[in-house]
Parts: sequence; structure tokens; C-alpha cells
Amino acid sequence: MYDIFRIFSSTLRDQAFSNPFEYATNNQLLAIWLFSFFGTTMLKEIPFKMCGVFYKRGSNKLLGSFGYLFFYCINIQVLIKLCQWTQDLYLAISLYMVFVIVMFITLHKIKNIIKQNII
Repeated sequence: MYDIFRIFSSTLRDQAFSNPFEYATNNQLLAIWLFSFFGTTMLKEIPFKMCGVFYKRGSNKLLGSFGYLFFYCINIQVLIKLCQWTQDLYLAISLYMVFVIVMFITLHKIKNIIKQNII
């Protein structure tokens, strides 16, 4: 089941979502380069770390893969909306970084609340 979902998740991430930077710049080469650089490093690592707040590696691969897809979708949609909202690439990335920081703080608070109520 995990392998099927992993293939579905990978296909969805690669095909269903547009390049968020194409909304921030008219230069297609720059948009592709930014997504290649940012997408292969930061945009894959941030959702992985967000998922890791709740998921322990190796415990349930299907759940981990679903969590990663969930957080990837949230991050890519926020980045697309920010790039559509402003044509200033630096502002969009800065606001995205603020979003990421707030998201991590919120996720850790939620984890602590859940931990206190369960234990």
C-alpha cells in the first residue's frame, strides 16, 4: 500500500502543482531556476521537517508519506498565493519564511497540547 501511495504522491507533487515562481516573475528561465533550486532543497525539506514534528521515521511509512504530502500541499499553495499576491520575489519569499516559522511554532504547540492531554 505504501508503494502505491508513494507513487501517487510523487506524481501529484510533480504534475498537479504549478511552479509558484512563474506568478512572481515574467522571466520563465528565472522561474524555472528558482523552482529547481528552491524546490529541490528548501521546498522538499520544509514539509519533511513539519511532518517530523508528529511522525517518527520508520514507524508507519504510509502515515509518514501522507503527512509529507499534506504539508507539501500546504506549503506549495501558500507559496503560490504569495507569489500571485505580490510581484516582488523577495517579499514573497520573506513572507513565506515568516509563514514557515509561525507554522513550526504552531505545530510544536499543538504537539505539546496533545502530549499533555494524552499522558
